[in-house]
Amino acid sequence: MSMSLDPAKAPQFLDSMIKKNKIVIISATYCQFSTKTKMLFIELKHRFVSLEVDIIPNGREVFAEVVSRTGQHTVPQVFLNGRYLGGYDDIVALYRKGTLSTTLEKKR
Repeated sequence: MSMSLDPAKAPQFLDSMIKKNKIVIISATYCQFSTKTKMLFIELKHRFVSLEVDIIPNGREVFAEVVSRTGQHTVPQVFLNGRYLGGYDDIVALYRKGTLSTTLEKKR
């Protein structure tokens, strides 16, 4: 991947990442809730791709595209099988109900 991403191509980049990867976490390195979400997925042994919007090229544009799709202005935001699953509170709620792993194991 080149060192810069054309801002106009942020939607295509996001589509590509969501399509190629079962679980994508839109994250920021400075966010404790992003860290907790990733730690939970690691603990449950679910592989994921994390897009750190504060360090990837044109992360601001990628995050703006995420916000336009989800209506949420916070991180983390989790996509599963190409669909928006939710943010930190949604993930924790699924975990507490005991349904997070089964939800994450669903096929496309």
